[in-house]
Amino acid sequence: MIWEVIFGGFFQVINMGRLTAAAAVALWLWTAAVAAEYVKYKDPQQPVEVRVRDLMSRMTLAEKIGQMTQIEREVSSADVINKYLIGSIVSGGGSVPRPQATAEDWIDMVNAFQKGALSTRLGIPLIYGIDAIHGNNNAYKATIFPHNVGLGVTRQGSGAGQEDRRCNGSRSQSNGDSLHLRALYSCEDPRWGRCYESYSEDHEIVQMMTEIIPGLQGEVPPNYPNNFPFVLPRGKVAGCSKHFVGDGGTAYGINENDTVIEWNELQDIHMPAYLDSIRKGVATIMISYSSLNGIRMHANYDLITGYLKNTLKFEGFVISDMRGIDRLTDPPHSNYTYSVQVSILAGLDMIMVPDAYKEFIDDLTFLVNANVIPMSRINDAVRRILRVKFIMGLFENPLADLSFAHYLGSQEHRELAREAVRKSLVLLKNGKDGDGQLVPLPTRSERILVAGSHADDIGNQCGGWTIDWEGHSGNITVGTTILTAVRNSVDPDTKVVYNENPEAEYVRANNFSYAIVVVGEPPYVESSGDSTTLTLDESAYATITNVCGAVRCVVVLVTGRPVVIEPYIGEIDALVAAWLPGTEGQGVADVLFGEYGFTGRLARTWFRTVDQLPMNVGDAIYDPLFPFGYGLMTSPRVMLRMNKMRVFLVFLCLWAAVAEAETLKYKDPKQPLNARIKDLMRRMTLEEKIGQMTQIESKVASPDVMKNYFIGSVLSGPGSVPVAKASAADWVNMVNGFQKGAVSTRLGIPMIHGIDAVHGHSNVYKATIFPHNVGLGVTRGLETFAPCIAVCRDPRWGRCFESYSEDHKIVQAMTEIIPGLQGDLPANSRKGIPFVAGKTKIAACAKHFVGDGGTMRGIDENNTVVDPKGLFGIHMPAYYDSIRKGVATVMISYSSWNGIKMHTNKFLITGFLKGRLKFRVMVPKNYTEFIDTLTSLVKSNVIPMSRIDDAVRRILRVKFVMGLFEDPLADLSLARFEHRELAREAVRKSLVLLKNSKDPKKPLLPLPKKARKILVAGTHADNLGFQCGGWTIEWQGFRGNNVTSGTTILAAIKKAVDPSTQVVFSENPGSSFVKGGEFSHAIVVVGELPYVDKTGDSTNLTITDPCPSTIRSVCGSTKCVVVVVSGRPVVMEPDRRAGGGVAARDRRGRGG
Repeated sequence: MIWEVIFGGFFQVINMGRLTAAAAVALWLWTAAVAAEYVKYKDPQQPVEVRVRDLMSRMTLAEKIGQMTQIEREVSSADVINKYLIGSIVSGGGSVPRPQATAEDWIDMVNAFQKGALSTRLGIPLIYGIDAIHGNNNAYKATIFPHNVGLGVTRQGSGAGQEDRRCNGSRSQSNGDSLHLRALYSCEDPRWGRCYESYSEDHEIVQMMTEIIPGLQGEVPPNYPNNFPFVLPRGKVAGCSKHFVGDGGTAYGINENDTVIEWNELQDIHMPAYLDSIRKGVATIMISYSSLNGIRMHANYDLITGYLKNTLKFEGFVISDMRGIDRLTDPPHSNYTYSVQVSILAGLDMIMVPDAYKEFIDDLTFLVNANVIPMSRINDAVRRILRVKFIMGLFENPLADLSFAHYLGSQEHRELAREAVRKSLVLLKNGKDGDGQLVPLPTRSERILVAGSHADDIGNQCGGWTIDWEGHSGNITVGTTILTAVRNSVDPDTKVVYNENPEAEYVRANNFSYAIVVVGEPPYVESSGDSTTLTLDESAYATITNVCGAVRCVVVLVTGRPVVIEPYIGEIDALVAAWLPGTEGQGVADVLFGEYGFTGRLARTWFRTVDQLPMNVGDAIYDPLFPFGYGLMTSPRVMLRMNKMRVFLVFLCLWAAVAEAETLKYKDPKQPLNARIKDLMRRMTLEEKIGQMTQIESKVASPDVMKNYFIGSVLSGPGSVPVAKASAADWVNMVNGFQKGAVSTRLGIPMIHGIDAVHGHSNVYKATIFPHNVGLGVTRGLETFAPCIAVCRDPRWGRCFESYSEDHKIVQAMTEIIPGLQGDLPANSRKGIPFVAGKTKIAACAKHFVGDGGTMRGIDENNTVVDPKGLFGIHMPAYYDSIRKGVATVMISYSSWNGIKMHTNKFLITGFLKGRLKFRVMVPKNYTEFIDTLTSLVKSNVIPMSRIDDAVRRILRVKFVMGLFEDPLADLSLARFEHRELAREAVRKSLVLLKNSKDPKKPLLPLPKKARKILVAGTHADNLGFQCGGWTIEWQGFRGNNVTSGTTILAAIKKAVDPSTQVVFSENPGSSFVKGGEFSHAIVVVGELPYVDKTGDSTNLTITDPCPSTIRSVCGSTKCVVVVVSGRPVVMEPDRRAGGGVAARDRRGRGG
């Protein structure tokens, strides 16, 4: 070894007497320095375990805990990684560098994070994780493969492995060396919303598909250690098998539910694929959200440590699911220290935090220092994590490059995905009795019809986990829709007509040779996909009936699981299960038109009715519509002779619409309000009523969605915008697009567009951002925005800045905002009836009913424990005033009152708000109700029709009062108005002077405009995002000056002082700099970082580093005024050096 060579030579020279003592010492020091530079863990020639031991011997507790911490990209930066020694970052579904990010964008982002890790003391590289569920599905233009439900049909694990072998270039080089996820559960109940992530109900097929792991990681070499992770460096990525164990067997198919199962069944059904994965060298295993026989898997020591690590000898690392440990308490994250303790002791090695990393690190450090968690458990976790990093070659090649970037969305990958689509299709029916086979379809015909909601929709083809976590309808990425594929496949003389949802008369009248109907489920993920009915939308079944009842048809089902189809099977000539095929719809057309034959066989049972579920092959009672393994085969045809299809002669019946004998009262603005409501409601179907009760996010809205589902309202939540930096024209065009979809429905009921205008039009680029309510409450009566009328009783609450005051009288005074938004209530108006004065006013929403400002310990969404006297004396008065002033809507709180969730509190919502206060309007929920579920509940008499009618009556009342039926469309007539001077006035009035000079006889304020040189310091002095706080452009707010326009406090100071005054800005100067600068005085601007909701809950209410040190450095060296930019009172007493103190608790907005 080098050490022995150096010192052996050294002593030999001394013994020979050839050096003086001084020279010998000098040489010894030099050789020691050379030896010190050699560290084993940096030497790739050393064995992995030697490198791991050497590195761990050098690591502090903080460095070890950092390696166990995985944080989300959204909260990451090079500085965060360096400071907290973070070991891993994850991009969850939809978490991207920017919309439509390129490979270069991904690489630049990941490398910036990696450089932060490499700049730490030991230079340990981070591992970057991404939810690559069916291709690199976060990446724009990436090839999206069929979901696992389709790949299982192929029964070709080697083919799936080939998919991953050939596609690793786009994954590893668009995202850096990373961790990619593969689901290995056997889905036993298709009601489960994650069933499409499973290959099959049969564990043998799931086991076959573990061949994907060598495709991701590389083939394990001969004589490689058993159960040891293996990843070929460069060009390969680490795989993650999930979710250990049993989540495909939860009771009733409910996501994250309990799997009740005997040990032998668990071993036979859910465990085999994990054994195969470990044998194939899988690097990591993710734990399930679900429980096993009542024990949460994230806390299951027996299975994680006892079985996975000790019995199966798995040597990779075990990772939690996102916020998985938070769910160990109810409500989640309510006792985080406990969650950290039990999960780490259970055997989890890395925690996907993903954003509360400071809390996780602090809690785990405390638990180790208190000897609650032994150091041996920490060392076991870190040893496993480092082992994977060394095996991946991250220490030698930590940075990504562009050498494989050209594979992203390449034609080679698209052809591979197209092949996978062809092999995943299952032909379930081909021809009615006596009519002969329909498939393969002729390519030459006079005209053919393509119909259905999924025919021309890339988002619907791909399903969930595509571009965004939940996926979206629409052309969200690059690919080939099935409609385009059909047009590509037919003869040029064949006319292809597309009509999404045609009436039967239309189909009969147009003499189509045949029709292709493509319908299915909308995109969904996880719990949002859980379904008790497994039915498609009624419009899908209507399309099948209308089309297949009029012309020969093939129905292509684009779904993540078997769905109810038996009632319609008799009408259908040919039926194809296409599952969720991804971006390459051409693969569907290849098989439909006979370029290739159908070869797929069902990898799961297709039920007749949901009452049979769960039903799997091998069950004692097994009576499916299509059994496991079923699938009709066809042969490819090379040439197709042109045969005339049988033509159905249909007489076109010309009919004229007969005007209704009675007047449509609801369209007549001269009719009384209640007469219009009554007339409209009697014309409405149940579907149209439920549509009015449904509010959807603008991200998933479209004119077609509005029309097909009769949607009554669209919400642009925080950060939900038409395009980045959208103009007023962009907003108007988007809203009018949705509105035109709504008014094109049978009854033409306009929609309401809602937006979270919390302190100004805070979603809108360049809009004037006013002070938050915490500052407006100081003014005692400025009329502006957002009537959040919570009474904040504890500033530890992360939404306290949305409240005007702890005093209900001030909150009551601020309800004067409602007439400012809606217009002054006319004399003699009926109590409880909403009022909105025409097109230039808007409907207000008073929130959050009731008591959320008084939750225990200021925890967001917690329980408010207060007797009725306290509730009605403190939290309720502002709601009385709001209703008296004609407020249009009231929003319900996430919180509970005395243990009862407000969203389920019939006494307060129906009994008091509606019954006692006579509130006559809608009470919107904060989530989208699933239309199918509500329809089922009404039809089964669980929810009475009277409850539906009450809700719709209230919604229509607001729409009529707003004048939406007469003026449904927006225009630009008000777009020119700016309100900066009004906001500036609000800022002036919201400031509170708390201290003015250390010597009362020599006040520091007002500051002189003319001075030789002044200092401005602090993190918040030149940061527009910090000034504005949360609910600005994005939900969480932003940092910096490049997201919207306005005046920072530093810019305002420079404008305000005399031109001869030198203004020096230093964000965090040292005391020697201040003392040497000979400043006349200093202005220090510090405060809280932007936050919202739970992310703002704080147990200590301290301002962020380096703010306290800035105060000490500056105010200890010169006269200073400290401006505190915060959403609530914060800890300031320890720093009393300031000569003046201004509370800018409003989050000042843009008028610095």
